[in-house]
Amino acid sequence: MAPECKQLIFKNYKSTSTKNLNMRTILITMLTLFSAVTFAQNISFTFVNARNTNDGTNDFYEADIYIASDTDFILGSGQIYFNYNTAAFGDNVHTNGNFTMETPSGCILDTAFGGGILEAYNSIIVNDNNTSRVSTSFQQNASINAFTISGVSSNVTSTPSHLYSIKIKYSDINESPNVTFETGGVFLDQFFTACGPTSGSNSPDCTNHPGTQITGDTFDSTGAVIITGATWTGTVDPDWSTAGNWDINALPETTYDITIPNLATSPVIGIGTAAQMDDLTIEPSASLVLLDAASAEIEGNFVNDGAISLNSSATNSSSLIFSGTASGSGTVTYHRGGLEANQWHVISAPVVGQSIKEFAENVSNDIRVNNSVNPNRYAIAYYDDSNADGAKWVYYTANDLTTNTLTFEKGRGYAISRATDGGVSFTGTLENSTVNKTVVASEWNAVGNPFTAFLPLNENTGDNFLADNAINLDPAYVAAYVWDNAQNKYAATSQATSENALAPGQGFFIKANATANTITLDKSQLITQASTAGVFNRTTENVTPELNIVATSNGTSVKTAIKYFPNATKGLDPGYDVGNFSGASFDIYTHLLEGSSEDFTIQSLPNSNYDSMVIPVGVKLAANEKMTFTATSVNLNDSEIYLEDKENNTFTKISDNESYSVTVKSTIDGVGRFFIHTQAKSLSNDTFLTSDVKIYTNNSKIILDGLNNGNYTFELYDLLGKRVYQETIKNSNKTTIDTTVSTGIFIVKMDNKEGKSISKKIVLK
Repeated sequence: MAPECKQLIFKNYKSTSTKNLNMRTILITMLTLFSAVTFAQNISFTFVNARNTNDGTNDFYEADIYIASDTDFILGSGQIYFNYNTAAFGDNVHTNGNFTMETPSGCILDTAFGGGILEAYNSIIVNDNNTSRVSTSFQQNASINAFTISGVSSNVTSTPSHLYSIKIKYSDINESPNVTFETGGVFLDQFFTACGPTSGSNSPDCTNHPGTQITGDTFDSTGAVIITGATWTGTVDPDWSTAGNWDINALPETTYDITIPNLATSPVIGIGTAAQMDDLTIEPSASLVLLDAASAEIEGNFVNDGAISLNSSATNSSSLIFSGTASGSGTVTYHRGGLEANQWHVISAPVVGQSIKEFAENVSNDIRVNNSVNPNRYAIAYYDDSNADGAKWVYYTANDLTTNTLTFEKGRGYAISRATDGGVSFTGTLENSTVNKTVVASEWNAVGNPFTAFLPLNENTGDNFLADNAINLDPAYVAAYVWDNAQNKYAATSQATSENALAPGQGFFIKANATANTITLDKSQLITQASTAGVFNRTTENVTPELNIVATSNGTSVKTAIKYFPNATKGLDPGYDVGNFSGASFDIYTHLLEGSSEDFTIQSLPNSNYDSMVIPVGVKLAANEKMTFTATSVNLNDSEIYLEDKENNTFTKISDNESYSVTVKSTIDGVGRFFIHTQAKSLSNDTFLTSDVKIYTNNSKIILDGLNNGNYTFELYDLLGKRVYQETIKNSNKTTIDTTVSTGIFIVKMDNKEGKSISKKIVLK
C-alpha cells in the first residue's frame, strides 16, 4: 500500500481559446529564461506500484512515478503529461476534481530542510491539456546551496527514486484505466537540473545561476498496468515473503490472485507471517506449507488441485480462511502437534473425509492399541453421555475399522491418545460452509472446531459460538468446556471469562438443553490468530472485579471463580453463572446464593455489598488427603478474603499471600463445610472524624483507631442479627475491646451522640 500522503493545493491554469497558451508554453517560457545550456544526459521515468484502491466510498487508480539518470544530479524543475481512458475516469479529470498529484513521505518532491521550514520544491501545477490528458509540473524552492549544506549532493541517480504519485478517481472501475505517459515530441525535454547559487543564499536564483535543460528523457508506461495477480517462481528460496520468488519481483498485494505452479521449490509461509490474497490456485502436483503461527486469508475462492499442509505445536497453530468456495481435487493436511504420550486429547477433524481406519493405522500418528482385548481396541473414542459412568467414551475396535467406510464426523469431538510424544495428521478437503452439528438434548456432548482457522467462543464483538448457541445450551451451563492440563479438569469458557478462541481441530464439551437437537459452528466467524494463539486459545486483560479461590493438593491446583457485575443477581444468570464439569477426582466449586443446587465453576454476583454475601464452597477430595486454600483477586484491592471451616470452627484469611491448609478425615464431595467471606480492609465516615476510622481485629480482640474524642456506643451483632456485646466508649482516639465472644463473623455498629452511625463486618478468631 502507498504510504500516507499529504495532498497539495494546486494552482489551476485555465485554458484559453487558442489552446496554444497552455501549461507547457507557460512553463517552458519561464524555464527558458533561467537556462542557457542543455545537457544531453539520459533520464528515465517509470510507473511503480500501480493499484486500485477504495476509501470506503470511491474507487481510485493510484501509481508512484519514479525517476532515474545515468548521471547523478540535483533535480530542479520538471513537467510530465499523462494520458488516460475517459471511459474509466471521465473527461477533464483535474477540472472535475478527480485528479490529485501527491507527495508521499520520502519522495523527492517531499524534500524539506531546516526541520521542514524550507520546502525544496513548490509551485505544483496541474492542468487539463485536453479531455484525456493531464499535465503536472513543479519548481524548485531551494537553491543548490540549500541541498549542499544539508548533505545532499544529488537526489537523482542511476537507482530509480520516487518522484511523486498520482491518484485518479474512477467514474467506472469496470473500465480499463489505460494510464500512460504522453511521449510525443513536443512533450519531451521538460526537466532541468537545479539552479544556484552554490553558496550563500538558500533561495534559488535561476536568472543569474541557471540550471541546465536535460534533453535525453525516456518514458516507460509498462508499470502503469495494474497487476491483479502473482505467480510463484521459487527463484530464490522457499520463503513466501521473498520478493524475488514471485514473477512480479515484488511481494503480492492483498488484492492479488495467487497461483502456485508445480516447481522444484514450493512456497512456505513462515512462522508469524500473515498472507492475504483474493483468489488462490494451487495447480496439480504443486504444494503450499504453512508453519506454526502462520496464516493465509483468502478473500475469494480457493482452487486446490495440489496439496496444502498446515502445522501446529502445543502453543501455536497455523490457520487458513477462505471467504468464497473451495474446489479442486487436491488435499489439505492439518498436523496437530504437541500431544503427549499416553495422555488423552479431545480433538475434532479440521478437514472433511479423513478415514478413521487410515488415521488409526498411520504409523506417524502412533495411535495406541489395546491388544489385550478381542477385538483389538484403538485409542480413538466418541462420547455417549447416556452410557454409565466409566463407559461414556466408546472406543473403535478392529472390527469397526475393517474398511474405510467410517470417517470423522464434522464438528464431533473425539478422544485420542498417542503412544509417544508427537502429533497427528488429518487429510481431506476443506469444510465449505457452516456446520450444524447434531447433539443429544439434556446431555453432555463432545463437539469440536471443524475448520482450519480459529473459532471464537466468546469474543469477536459478540459474533461467536456462545452467542449463537446460548439458546441451545442448558441455562446453568452456557459455556464451552476445554481440557485444562494445569487443573487436570475441563475448564469453562463463558461470556463471563476472558476472550477465548478454539484452534483448528480443538475438541470441547457442551451441555445441551432439554429441547436442543443441533448446535451451530459458523464458518463466517472464523478468525486468524497466528501471532496470539497461545496454547490453542487467546486471552485478554480482565478488568471485571473477580475472586479466584484456589485449592491445591498433591501438586495439582484447581480453581473456582466469583465475578462481580453490576447487573448480576444472586440467582442463576445464564452464561455468567457456569456449571462445573464433574468427573475430576479433585475439584472445587461453589453454590449459588439463591435458587439452585448445581455445582458452579463460575459464579457471578452483584458488584456491591461484598461483605453481605457468604459463598458456599464445595470440594471433592479423597479421605486423608491434604489441601491448601488460597485466594487471588482482580480489582478487589480494598477487600480481604476469609475462609470459614465450620467443622474446625475457624476463620482464616486466605488473601494477600496467606493460606489455610487442612487434611480431611473422610472423603468429601459437596458444600456445607467451607464458606467464603469478603471483608473490607478499612472503613471511613466523615461524620465521626477528621481522619479515617479503622476497625480491625487481632485474634479475639477488636481495635478501634481514628475516633475523635467523644462518647460512642459500641455494639456487636452476629449474622442472625442478635446483639452479643455492648459497651460505651468515651474520649478515646484508639482503644482495644476484648468481647470474650466465640470466634466467628460479626457486625460492629457504632453510634455517636449526634445519632450518626457506622457498621462493619469483622472476623474474630
